[in-house]
Formats: sequence, C-alpha cells, structure tokens
Amino acid sequence: MTHARIPYENGSLSPAEVAASFAALPADVTFVDADGIVRYYSTYRIFSRTPACLDLHVLDCHSESSRPGIARMLSEFASGWREEAVFLEKKNGRDVYVRYIAVRDADGVYLGCLEIAQWADEASGGTRI
Repeated sequence: MTHARIPYENGSLSPAEVAASFAALPADVTFVDADGIVRYYSTYRIFSRTPACLDLHVLDCHSESSRPGIARMLSEFASGWREEAVFLEKKNGRDVYVRYIAVRDADGVYLGCLEIAQWADEASGGTRI
C-alpha cells in the first residue's frame, strides 16, 4: 500500500513524516493564518499555549500591551513591507531567540506567519560532528 505524499520543490513527504518532523524540532513553532487565526502550535513549548488558543485570533491570545506591536507586524507581513522580524527576549532568566517569518505561496500571496522560538543557548551552538 502506498501512502499519499505531499510534493515539494525539493522532494516529497507523507503527512505522517511532516507531523513527525514538526514534533522532532527543538523549537516552539506556531502558525497564524492570513486572517490572524492561530492554526497550529508545536508540542515543544517555550511560551504558554493551550488548545483554547487554536482557532482564536492571535491578538486574543496576547496581553493588551503587546497587541499593537503584533498587529503592526502582521500588517507589515501581509502588505509585503516586511518578510521577517527577529527578537531576543527573556523567559525565566534565559534568552529566547524568536523569529517571525511571513509565509507566502509560490505566487507571493500571503498565507500567514510562522513564529519560531528557541532557547538562545541551545540554538547558538553544540558539538561538532
């Protein structure tokens, strides 16, 4: 029995391989669609997320004080003015490297935003093989 594979420019993966690959990433990953709705978050967590945030507008999942900055960033992504935003934040005394990336289809249409957060000390190096 063959399993359906999702074709990509550089190969193909089955839905199970995609899910397992996301689960294996040592990063806190969240996807917000073009309408600002939280559609996915990884099991690896740095920032708090609960299933209650799924299908909610991302602004409803953040503090009042952070909403204007988030709204501005998403608007800049959607308009094409910005493609990426990178921040270094503190969480429980540790540095967290956070990258927000505009996600676009092959025609450049804005699909949403990918947030990737990693502990800075884990992302900055390791043992060479």
